[in-house]
Amino acid sequence: MRIDLFDARMLEPMIFFLEQRGIQAESFLDRVRIPREVVAEGGWITKRQAYDLAYDVVDRLRCPEAIFTAYDGFELDHLGPVADAMRSCKTVKEALEVGARLGSTAYEGNQYFLRTEGDTTWFCYREPNVVSAGQTFINDMTLMVYYRLIRSAAACEWRPQQMLIRNEIIGRHRTVTNFENCRVDPHPEFSALAFPTKLLSQRSAWWNDAPVTKETVDWEIPPGDNPHIVDALSRLLLSCFPIQRLPTLDQLAVMVDVSPATLKRHLAATSTTYRQLLDRIRFDAACEMLTTTQLSIKEITHELGYSGTNNFVRGFRRMTGLTPGQYRLRALEDRRF
Repeated sequence: MRIDLFDARMLEPMIFFLEQRGIQAESFLDRVRIPREVVAEGGWITKRQAYDLAYDVVDRLRCPEAIFTAYDGFELDHLGPVADAMRSCKTVKEALEVGARLGSTAYEGNQYFLRTEGDTTWFCYREPNVVSAGQTFINDMTLMVYYRLIRSAAACEWRPQQMLIRNEIIGRHRTVTNFENCRVDPHPEFSALAFPTKLLSQRSAWWNDAPVTKETVDWEIPPGDNPHIVDALSRLLLSCFPIQRLPTLDQLAVMVDVSPATLKRHLAATSTTYRQLLDRIRFDAACEMLTTTQLSIKEITHELGYSGTNNFVRGFRRMTGLTPGQYRLRALEDRRF
């Protein structure tokens, strides 16, 4: 079982598209259980949630070109930490290659790559598994993002002339400015947008010598000892729920579109229970609060959603062999040295 995640920041152009038309974006987000603040501030949702949202927008607005139109408003910063890494690249080629590599982390299960054929280079996108009826509109999102990235990095007025769509031919892009004359051909393996190879050697218009952020570097490091499902669930829970209101197993199962029994079984295969997963999340949060804030033990107990201070202290001691007060004192002493 895989739970592929999706960086919710990428949904911002879609939300802006709705709000510019006087449409309540929350009514769409609520249907797929995506908190608005996760889109605005960054965080993880499931790919199924993102793809179902795209389908819902197209279907309810009766606007086949909605995703193409929405992502004509895409900006580099919608890529979050990936944008910082791309700005550190001197050439268009390097920037696009770094974006493609990190994109496979931000949008799990997807593959992004460049393929050069003489004077033409293809910016390609492959997704082996179908997760939602909205997947065809994720093609639209990706191709429009490619267009905006290439045009912005090369600082040019280039317009697309040819694109490939995996296993289909579409026409919904033709109402979008700069795509109206773009030819579409089907391809059995991937979708792609063609652009002149000569743009690759140009200096990137984004380039600066600012250091890559720690957040971006962390994205390049695969999960440590945690099996994928445990890591994915942890990131999903931390993104979408406050610590004091973490969901039940049944509620989480609805979110990831499996039965509670299936979710429990796959966790058991990693020698983890859902209770242990929640305990680990609360423990990590407790350590952070104890070492970086002046909150009292009672206040931390409340923030973590424990029913009482004694329950928190017992659970923390079980994890560390120390009381929360002893842990905080030891951390302070370590910093002195």
